[in-house]
Amino acid sequence: MEGLQNFFISSGFYIVWSVAVNMFFRLWYFVAIGIVLGSLVAVYVPTNKLTELCERKGGLLSIFWATILGAVSPLGSYAIIPIFAAMLSSGVPLALIMAFLTASPLINPFLFITTWGMLGPGMAFARLFATIVLGFTCGLLFHYLNKKNFFAELVKSNPGESNEHRKKDLLSKLRYEPSSGGGKFRAFLTLVYKMAKHPGKYFLIAIVVAGIADTYIPQSFVVMTLGASNFSVLLAAGMSIPFYVCGGGALPIVYSFMNLGMDKGAALAFFIAGPATRIAPMVTVALLVKKKAFLIYFLIVVFGGIALGYLYRLM
Repeated sequence: MEGLQNFFISSGFYIVWSVAVNMFFRLWYFVAIGIVLGSLVAVYVPTNKLTELCERKGGLLSIFWATILGAVSPLGSYAIIPIFAAMLSSGVPLALIMAFLTASPLINPFLFITTWGMLGPGMAFARLFATIVLGFTCGLLFHYLNKKNFFAELVKSNPGESNEHRKKDLLSKLRYEPSSGGGKFRAFLTLVYKMAKHPGKYFLIAIVVAGIADTYIPQSFVVMTLGASNFSVLLAAGMSIPFYVCGGGALPIVYSFMNLGMDKGAALAFFIAGPATRIAPMVTVALLVKKKAFLIYFLIVVFGGIALGYLYRLM
């Protein structure tokens, strides 16, 4: 029995387990705080005011407020798909839709707070700044190209009730509302449960993955590939496209890699290119708009993320 215990202690499994448990106890409360505060923002902050600003203001201001709305929206990526399709068909300006769609996967109150706790305020504000820059840039470019008829007949409008009525109805769905009675507090508790269940699951998986990385990946390898080399930001952005699964799950992995020597610019590029190129937003754009709109979106989020990663490295 003692021999078996000694074998277990000396094995790689025990080392991974120890690293994962220690990391969990260092980080869990940041996730808990992020879930609670993120749910409070989603339920109690009147984001309907932002939707009204999107409707009232024209041109650049409406694109800016659509970007902010995407940044504070608690909606998951898969909830965006039907809303995106309905907004297109009901005549919401394409520039506003693309600004919102670009910003929404990149940050939300939960990710901002959790990033602040794990990686510091610098990375949290860098993610927020990158979200606003890319969302606004994407919306602005689509606004300009649309005025030049670059996206003529992009999507057919469905007949039925007036576009104005449907626009207001759809934009109102971009804030969290309780699905049943019970008021805002019950909605808050429901959202806490949902956020703990989904991101929490990926957080636990990521803790184990981070433990494996911390145990088996040499620090010299991380420094050489994802450190301050000229290609680390490019490599991190490329890695994020197939490997980014969930915002809550990505944080412990990046936390582990940064402790091993990952460059902050590479980390930011991973945080931008990863969520923006997940299945849900990519499929949404690819299926519902023409190829040239999809290509523009893809180039903005990937190369914009790389450029902002290099810029953040210099700060």
